[in-house]
Amino acid sequence: MFDWSHIPDIFLRVLTFESSEKDIKELQLWIEKQPENRAKFNAIRTFWYENLQEKSHDKMLSNIKSKIKEDQSRMNPILKPRHKINLYFTRAIKVAASVLLFGLFAYLLNVVVTTESVKDEGIQELVTKKNPYGQKSTIFLSDGSIIYLNSGSSVNYLKGFKNDKREIQLIGEAYFEVAQDVNRPFTVIAHGVATTALGTMFNVNAYSENEVTVSLAEGKVQIEFHNEHEGFQDQYLVAGEQVAYNRDLKTIKRGIFNPKINAWKDGVLFFENASQKEVFEALELWYGLSFLISEPFKEEWRINASYDNQNLDWVLGSLGYIQGFDFEILDKEVLIKNK
Repeated sequence: MFDWSHIPDIFLRVLTFESSEKDIKELQLWIEKQPENRAKFNAIRTFWYENLQEKSHDKMLSNIKSKIKEDQSRMNPILKPRHKINLYFTRAIKVAASVLLFGLFAYLLNVVVTTESVKDEGIQELVTKKNPYGQKSTIFLSDGSIIYLNSGSSVNYLKGFKNDKREIQLIGEAYFEVAQDVNRPFTVIAHGVATTALGTMFNVNAYSENEVTVSLAEGKVQIEFHNEHEGFQDQYLVAGEQVAYNRDLKTIKRGIFNPKINAWKDGVLFFENASQKEVFEALELWYGLSFLISEPFKEEWRINASYDNQNLDWVLGSLGYIQGFDFEILDKEVLIKNK
């Protein structure tokens, strides 16, 4: 009999963007092993996306951590020396999350086997696209929509989408050109913020776990934020507007944005009143190199510049002339030297 005891762990890694190629292959083998595994796969995947998305993920982990602290308080006499406690927490969180998903898996397994209400819609492949630092890509979706995926970013979606919706999970930054389909809204979910459109062009920046920024180039979008105290809040944007949601402060900032901030998809590196920290973070992301500064700069930077498909040597030469520094490009690092 096929041993599927490790499948819940694979499910957890797949649904939280931590799966490997080996995980995907093992999951596909498991799905193909028995016909009813297709229904099990669809049931668990649907339950996750509809009930355990990021809006409840933080709460779930918080509950797990609280439970671990309770257990740890009873085990303190056993856990010596004290430096092992952090390691225990880390392992326990992973185990607890796996056990939780395993329980969900077992429950849904029973539901699938004993009821006729679950329909086998066929296997829908879960597609994951990831870009390392220094690499961008263009993704053409089956519905005609286009995703421009920035460096250090990833998206996760069902191949072909569902019959009633098109849903993308995003980490990092991406620009979306959405093909119109009035019967299937197009939704991008990033750190619990859902941006929904029927046919439009917009950018979502979610590099930071604490802040998500949505900029609308064309059309109209609805943005849904989840606040633990006030529940769900909706915002509607029209072309040229931008909204930034801070998850920690629970604040929403609206305004007009410079269209050039979305020009990254065309190879344009754009700075608007950027600080030294913002400049070097952007360069690390753009070129995939680490920057080492020999000594702090005396004055704060406020850079306004645009570089159209320029190489790193040219960009640093320009910035170095303005801010007064020399540089040396090594293998994987760039050394910045104040003059």
